[in-house]
Amino acid sequence: MHPKSTLSCPVCNGFSPFAASCPTCGQPLVDNGRYMDLFGDYSPYRPIDDAKLTDGLIDARTHQCPHYTTCRHCGYEGVQLIQEQKY
Repeated sequence: MHPKSTLSCPVCNGFSPFAASCPTCGQPLVDNGRYMDLFGDYSPYRPIDDAKLTDGLIDARTHQCPHYTTCRHCGYEGVQLIQEQKY
């Protein structure tokens, strides 16, 4: 592995498909993108590591990417943390 490799979200970067089940009904969850992108018009343009410091989650410390998810079956809404990988 290259010494300058960084941690990245495999879902955001298209390396892995999103796959998670609803904790309420067990149906597949829908990935609606990065949670911090929903904070405002310019949120998607903030540096990811900077946004992680103010999103209220433990994602900066644990190297996880928060994704806002919904369930089409029961209406559940929540955040799924996806473990970042070295690439």
